[in-house]
Amino acid sequence: MQDKAMTSHSDPIHKTSPLWYGWVILAIVFVIMSVMVGVRGSLGFFFKTISGEFGWNRAQTAGAYSIGMLVQAVCSPIFGSLGERWSLRWMMASGVFFGGAALLIGSSIGGLLQFYLMYALLNVGFTASTFVPQVQILSNWFIRKRGLAMGIANSGQGFAAVLNLAVPFLIAAIGWRDSYLALAGFTMICIFPPAAILLRDHPRQRATVADEPFLSAAERSAFEAKEDEARRSQKGEAAGAPFWQRVFSFRFFLIALIFSTIAFSLAGTTVHIVPHATDQGFTPGESALIFLLWGIFAIVGNLISGVSDSLGRALTFAVGSALGVCACVLLALFVRGMSPAWFYGGAALSGAGFGLIRPTASALLADHFSGPGFGKLNGSTGTIFALSGALGSFAMGYLFDVSGSYW
Repeated sequence: MQDKAMTSHSDPIHKTSPLWYGWVILAIVFVIMSVMVGVRGSLGFFFKTISGEFGWNRAQTAGAYSIGMLVQAVCSPIFGSLGERWSLRWMMASGVFFGGAALLIGSSIGGLLQFYLMYALLNVGFTASTFVPQVQILSNWFIRKRGLAMGIANSGQGFAAVLNLAVPFLIAAIGWRDSYLALAGFTMICIFPPAAILLRDHPRQRATVADEPFLSAAERSAFEAKEDEARRSQKGEAAGAPFWQRVFSFRFFLIALIFSTIAFSLAGTTVHIVPHATDQGFTPGESALIFLLWGIFAIVGNLISGVSDSLGRALTFAVGSALGVCACVLLALFVRGMSPAWFYGGAALSGAGFGLIRPTASALLADHFSGPGFGKLNGSTGTIFALSGALGSFAMGYLFDVSGSYW
């Protein structure tokens, strides 16, 4: 009876709300994505300063990213399952808190092991607050416009690059330790409170339904009836195929392969594009602008990826993949003395390609597997993504240490 009352048309919350709460959820998810992706991805800007101070080589320093991705691999299925049993709201808020705590620890590290431990804790927070719960919570709020919602939320990754434009200047002004301290304060003070206060797991907690702005009155009533029936049935995972049957299906294998290729190329690019740029004669400021360009085009790709709702996921993914391949060739072949336009072009194509394929992959996963047990499957793709990312970051660093280039 309580659930039914919550979804009633006469509920005062529904009557007086001037804004559909799904947009609030999307905005908070976007902010969390921007900041958490930004602080984790800032390693490239701290890379040479920290490694130079402690005398670490590139493989050792990039190893922090790889260890972080391994932590993400372990935590993803745990948080995916936890998201179905606990609260997505508090899981995401806790993740932001742990991320801020890790940055606070980062300001006082004294050796490689401490650096690795800091990055491991940062990735615990990252996993609990970003992709795994993001896909789950947005899938609860958006169905017809799932591709659009995923694209907007994932554009936070591109916006993170915009935020990171300030990092090299921050390091130059106050040093890398105080820079970590400043990032910790920003995360804990500005991001944690709205996450804890404003997030809601499901539309029924705000007396509304998924996709409400896109539904007619009759469609809303039908959706509410379907929701009530689903809650009364209490069938859980029995409503679909068993978890292990789905995770070992050929369909899931193909989606997992998509996530794997995205992660390998993304980690290799985001961790090493700034060091690669400075190696080729770009100044730290110019390298930051290159990363900014990557971020801007990632935002554009993310927003355009919403066309997958109408054009189809496969076509959108194919276009994004083609852009990514071209970008890798341009960046890897660039050497000092060539026109900077080639490097800028490679960064732009890389951002646009990634912006198209990452949210499309998340929407594709939700299209095929949303419903009871989705959290575990979503967490499993997080594990695959993290392991592939760990390999990509380390492989690029090892390739450079052995050959002196990224080709």
